[in-house]
Amino acid sequence: MDVIYPTISSSVTGPLGVAHLPRLWLKILLHACGRLPEGYRHGTGGFDETTCSNIGVDVLELVKYVETEKPDYQQFETWVREHATKLDADSIAAQNDYITNRKMPEEMAATRRAELKIADSTFSNAVMLNNLDDWAGAHRSAVGNG
Repeated sequence: MDVIYPTISSSVTGPLGVAHLPRLWLKILLHACGRLPEGYRHGTGGFDETTCSNIGVDVLELVKYVETEKPDYQQFETWVREHATKLDADSIAAQNDYITNRKMPEEMAATRRAELKIADSTFSNAVMLNNLDDWAGAHRSAVGNG
């Protein structure tokens, strides 16, 4: 099976209004189906783990649910609604602000900028660097270069 790049941005929200949640669902689902490109996190570390922490969901339970049940997005959000302990407006706003304003650690940002041929050595917005990386992978996959 071909890999599928998770081109849903971390800035995207679903009906719950939680940034990164749709991307988290997709990455775990793609991994469970053997279609997530190598090297992508899918539940642990980075935005994935922070999102779970920020909304009060056990990351291991969430991963197990998606890998076992392979829910569609609406089913996934229903599960999150039933299990999250911090879905109040302030917690969601804090999560969304974190995602929007997060800078990638400099060493990782420098590597990503080099891979993507970004000349601006100060560019470190984590969401945009991840977007550009996803889009580059999707392009390579579409045109037959990986």
